[in-house]
Amino acid sequence: MRTTGGVMTPRHNARSIKERLANEIGAVYKPDAGKLRIALAFPNTYYVGMSNLGFQIIYRLLNENPDVVCERVFLPDSLEPTGKANRLITMESQTPVAEFDVLALSVSYEMDYPNVLRILALAGMNLRSAERDERQPLVIAGGPTATFNPEPLAEFVDAFGIGDAEALLPNLIPVLHSQVSGDRVKLLASLAQVEGFYVPSLYEDGVSAKIRRVTVGDLDAHSGVSALLTADTEFSNMVLAEVARGCGRKCRFCAAGHIYLPPRVRRAETILASINAVRDQCSEKGVDTKVGLLSASVFDHESSLAVSQALADQGCKFSISSTRADTLTPDIVDALRRGRHSSLTIAPEAGSDRLRTVIGKDISDDSIMEAAEIAWSGGFKRLKLYFMVGLPTETDEDIDGIGGLVKRIVELHDWHMVGVSVSCFVPKPWTPFQWAGMGSEVSLAAKIAKVKSACKGMKRVDVKGESAREAVVQGVLARGDRRVADALIAYVEGVSWKAAFRQAGVDLRSYAHRERPADEVFPWDRLDLGISKQYLRREYENALSGLAVPQCAVGACEICGVCGAE
Repeated sequence: MRTTGGVMTPRHNARSIKERLANEIGAVYKPDAGKLRIALAFPNTYYVGMSNLGFQIIYRLLNENPDVVCERVFLPDSLEPTGKANRLITMESQTPVAEFDVLALSVSYEMDYPNVLRILALAGMNLRSAERDERQPLVIAGGPTATFNPEPLAEFVDAFGIGDAEALLPNLIPVLHSQVSGDRVKLLASLAQVEGFYVPSLYEDGVSAKIRRVTVGDLDAHSGVSALLTADTEFSNMVLAEVARGCGRKCRFCAAGHIYLPPRVRRAETILASINAVRDQCSEKGVDTKVGLLSASVFDHESSLAVSQALADQGCKFSISSTRADTLTPDIVDALRRGRHSSLTIAPEAGSDRLRTVIGKDISDDSIMEAAEIAWSGGFKRLKLYFMVGLPTETDEDIDGIGGLVKRIVELHDWHMVGVSVSCFVPKPWTPFQWAGMGSEVSLAAKIAKVKSACKGMKRVDVKGESAREAVVQGVLARGDRRVADALIAYVEGVSWKAAFRQAGVDLRSYAHRERPADEVFPWDRLDLGISKQYLRREYENALSGLAVPQCAVGACEICGVCGAE
């Protein structure tokens, strides 16, 4: 959502919020006397934010604490310029955000960074943390992007939580509850002593200790399913359920496969109990629910098949986020078909066996074709394929290979639809490819166009390509430092990204397109995510040499410093 300059006013009001609340199941209403009041914000619209399981998990965790009242806040559905003062209000009590003790932000995606500033502005708060005091809410941020590189938002956020909310919140809440209304400088100093919290302003004063990521060991000790259900979201009345956190595959482009190491899996009986508890609650209210199973690679875990079969036996409609081609079996396809899953999604990522080895997704064309055959034989007539362009060491032959692979799949059977999604490779912090340069907007757009051209005329093939321009912006924000702050402000004030970067002195070649030297100091080096930079560099060099990713039984090994296993 773009602005065109000027102050922006939300076009929602208390009545529209109340209408949404009336269609929800699971909202929490608590008296706030004597409690820590937290406005939990997702920097996007209600429709998008309520589709995010992590956001819902934090909402439940906060409201389970008897000393906390947590209410949700989202960006309005639309914004319009105005010269009038405005206020952003919460869902549950329609209270102005500025009246809360804490504004907590759950940030999952770099392109939502401008929306963080919009939320602050709509709440009537100063954008930069240095310009705020105890009269305004303390601003805390967490989520995947905060964990792998908080620096682009460091000028706007008072403190970042680095790691899992289940492990961060128990130590955070007592400090906030006792000190949030006191001296802001003392409060930030206290927060800096809480394990897993990064206070950017103190690092300007010479604090040098690394911030260590904190993790929860036993996921089953905490619920991993939706806290609220609504029809007014992408996943209408769907109970989202986390099967596992992290991934042991360690694909070289994937942040989730590194920042959540070691992978942790929930037990099938725990997942089912949590799902059925929510479904029973909804059934009592006459609401028919579906289930969505979420994980970086759902069927890497035995519990996923057991859960899928149990849900299918119950007659429950369910779906999965995606599956690797080499994990697909007839039993899995049967469970998905009985669960009325509409299509299967496979992510080959690249157009050749060679390039998949380079990026750590060591799956052959033959494995992909076998998976497509298993899907068809199991009754699936729709297939979705995800690819990336602009990957390190990519050649024209690799791009041609995407069209060739799609052609082989299309010719295999008379599919009702084959969806092909083409995105652009964006180097992410804490991956082996954090040193890699990304392609220019022109080159990325040309590669997407080439894939579309190769698929043109293929029967029932629908190709969708990501915006190359937006991918480059994401590349700058992903590996950005505090100088990006001025660009974010300029963009929110109404100039284009190109002009915003130019005004802030952010050179696209330096931030996005150049390959980084081995000894470069990164903005995120002040964090300790439990995986060594030496290991990541070695994996980058192995990738350039065409070597496969080393694997071990627990998804990590002693050279990455996560589990210490031999």
